[in-house]
Amino acid sequence: MAKYTIVENDSISEFSPERDKTVKKYIVIREKGTQIEWKNGIGNGNPEYEIIEWIDNCTYRLTYDSSKSELDEGKKWVNDNNGIVVSKTKIENKCLYYTATMTTNDGQKISQDGIICKE
Repeated sequence: MAKYTIVENDSISEFSPERDKTVKKYIVIREKGTQIEWKNGIGNGNPEYEIIEWIDNCTYRLTYDSSKSELDEGKKWVNDNNGIVVSKTKIENKCLYYTATMTTNDGQKISQDGIICKE
């Protein structure tokens, strides 16, 4: 289950959204500066198209590509707040550990630790 840490002014809180139990896995395909995410396998439903902007060898900014699909309000909000900065924290075997952070225009920092593995 995803857990987000929210830092705002001098307070820290945690938030765990309800998990969509229909999603068993995500398939992520990267090519150069783009990423496509599929829920439960390639060809199932509508993919999410994302743009990757590398900041350095271990950090990139992720935004949603509005030229490839209609963005819902949540994706527009992410883009309007300068996207999500993903920092690699370690690589172990076939897995990448990361911290994803979004700093909103009003100064709120929302972060999540995660792991993504190659099959």
